[in-house]
Amino acid sequence: MLNKQLHPIIHDFVSWSVSLPEWFTDLGLETDCYEAPLPNSQPGSLTPPDVYAKLIQSFRQYYNKDKAVEIFCPRGPNFYWKNLPQVFTAYDSNVKLNFDKPIISVYPRGRSRAPHRNVPENVWLNIVEGLKTDFIVVLGGTPSGACLSGYRSDNVINLIDCNDKNKFEQVIDHCCNSVCTISSQSGLTHVSLLCRIPTYIIGHEKFRHTVELNRFKSPTSFRYVEDYRAIDADTVLRDVAEFLSLLKKSNYFDKRNEVNNPSIVPYDSVIMEDLNNIKRLIHERGTR
Repeated sequence: MLNKQLHPIIHDFVSWSVSLPEWFTDLGLETDCYEAPLPNSQPGSLTPPDVYAKLIQSFRQYYNKDKAVEIFCPRGPNFYWKNLPQVFTAYDSNVKLNFDKPIISVYPRGRSRAPHRNVPENVWLNIVEGLKTDFIVVLGGTPSGACLSGYRSDNVINLIDCNDKNKFEQVIDHCCNSVCTISSQSGLTHVSLLCRIPTYIIGHEKFRHTVELNRFKSPTSFRYVEDYRAIDADTVLRDVAEFLSLLKKSNYFDKRNEVNNPSIVPYDSVIMEDLNNIKRLIHERGTR
């Protein structure tokens, strides 16, 4: 059960999915990984228990719960997965976008909670203004979770307030055609890494984003900040220019076009003989 716009995240591993119920979306809760806490809750807050229970009851109308094996997400942060075999699928796109300029995707996170984790909107605006002369800038995010909703300009494609049912697929299509993405730590940062696209990240958890969650070893450039409000547009633009320069000197873009990387690979923190062995282990764990 999920927002159906986000189905590309799970379509390779899930046979059927259903939309979150309308009563749930009408609550206007915030989304935070597995959880949907109340607006303005502290980071790490959980979905209200009555809402979580009602979601489970709503979900059960689609199957016979007496015969099904139910596996629900853990509540809050859970690192049990670190010791388990995992399989990840890259987000690929068959769409080839042709512009007279290279594409850079920008994901200007702007959440109401934890304001010190938001790069100011005027900084994002200056970043986009500084890029759009030499690049096609694609903006991604949601109206409630991103800055620059409604911003329009030449050489800028704004998908933030797009309401198309295939919006997330469009974000992935543009990401896969980008020379790099720019974001502070957010969900779309992970999307960029899973698209195997060079990713410039403003954040405070370097190892987590450049190593631990970088399943396909996508090239990354990380600008560490304790308070995201302290970053400025000129620093980001210099960093990105240097990042792209290093990628070009290493012939990264030529190699990216030549190498046919597998779409599905085992996470290399667990050594297995082959992919079939991983699938067998996952199946055995799921049926016990």
